[in-house]
Amino acid sequence: MKALIVYFTTLGKTKKTAEAIGQSLKNYQVDYFGFELTGVFGQKVGIIGQLEKGDFSSMSEDLLKLEQMDQDYDLFVFGMPTYGNKPPGVYKEIIKRVNIQGKPVAYFGTCAGNGWVTMDQVTAAIEEAGGNLIDKIRLRGFFKPKLKKAALFGKSINTALAN
Repeated sequence: MKALIVYFTTLGKTKKTAEAIGQSLKNYQVDYFGFELTGVFGQKVGIIGQLEKGDFSSMSEDLLKLEQMDQDYDLFVFGMPTYGNKPPGVYKEIIKRVNIQGKPVAYFGTCAGNGWVTMDQVTAAIEEAGGNLIDKIRLRGFFKPKLKKAALFGKSINTALAN
């Protein structure tokens, strides 16, 4: 079976979390599709501001690649960070580019603080796109990602879908 983990990251915490989850998905061949902001911090902040305004031009090539890739997967996992208790402005666009209709989907959110609004918004977008949300988790950690909890989340996905 095949799984696709799609994530957005600015500082690398969500990427590391995605990798920990992927390594725990023992029942799956795991592929990753990452939206990784590069450059100095100020540039990243500028891009995040553009995304908040609905300007996805800085990510248009990657969004097109995601949409055009073979999406014959048995499981999809989305990972989004939280910025000021909101997901990145492009999260809906990312989810729309993946054909999750009727497919099992898991979601993880990384955050330094609360993160509940992000969880609710991304969950709603997954459900609107027709995904079958099987599990979700909020992983709080200010400087360090919660990799042990992420690995346990991956194992719980294996167990849930094996039954």
